[in-house]
Amino acid sequence: MTAVEWLFEKLPTIDKYDPYYSKIIEQAKEMEKQQIIDAFWNGDNSDCTSEQNSKEFAEQYYNETFNKQ
Repeated sequence: MTAVEWLFEKLPTIDKYDPYYSKIIEQAKEMEKQQIIDAFWNGDNSDCTSEQNSKEFAEQYYNETFNKQ
């Protein structure tokens, strides 16, 4: 679970199914996802052989770490 997901679960007054809030939640999740991928990519990626490989590895890391529902 990401920090954004945790936060929205802890805010009881927000209706997650309201289209307005649903859009905000998805935007926040996408922003957080990109920040996590960027941080991973800019960190230690010495196992990657190319920039493209590094980006794919960072995306894979995010999916394996945070897409567990």
